Amino acid sequence: MKHEEKYLRMTFNERIQHFLLLSSFITLVITGFALKYPEAWWVAWGPKVFGEYAFELRGLIHRIAAVVMVSASFYHLLYIIFTQRGRKLVADLWFYRQDLTDLMESLGYITGKKKDRPKLGRFSYIEKAEYWAVVWGTVVMGATGAVLWFQNFFLPIINVSGMDIATAIHWYEAILASLAILVWHFYFIFLNPDVRPMNKAWYTGFLTRHQMENEHPRELEEIEAAEKAETVNEV
Repeated sequence: MKHEEKYLRMTFNERIQHFLLLSSFITLVITGFALKYPEAWWVAWGPKVFGEYAFELRGLIHRIAAVVMVSASFYHLLYIIFTQRGRKLVADLWFYRQDLTDLMESLGYITGKKKDRPKLGRFSYIEKAEYWAVVWGTVVMGATGAVLWFQNFFLPIINVSGMDIATAIHWYEAILASLAILVWHFYFIFLNPDVRPMNKAWYTGFLTRHQMENEHPRELEEIEAAEKAETVNEV
């Protein structure tokens, strides 16, 4: 079998950042909803296994996961500030006029008004929206979570009404983030017919040529154009 050419999607450094984010996020979702609904059927087994301290243990795990997520976020911030690839990552994830064009052409393709799908670059408008939604959600959840965690410090400052507002924001943002990951992100990673049964880039770091042609054809064209130009310069 001919070895299929592969293209770097995520470096080992970026995969570690992604793993810390996904593991802490999933832990926060499970423990967070368990704290909110301690009598739910999928939570009720906790006291049987961990005894009378099950609720406190869930709270401890929730806080540890929060520290991991915030720490990973700060590390990512340093990464995008102090590394060339990190700065390029943010530049490629920013919104441009081309994204609006891609969106309109995608709608045209979905509705049958256009024959071909748009040629997407390194990141589609969907991936860009996901990234900045994670940034926004991390800031909101981190800030409100800190208020709830250190309520003895914040309560005299923002009073009971402020605590209630922080609780509501934390709760509804948690629902929104959970749905976004489960319904949106997981679809494109696991259920999208173009990548089923799974897009493996999150742990291998690479995409095949077939995936590049289907998901990031404009980026593939740019890579090949750069390689051709480099070859010409060498000659």
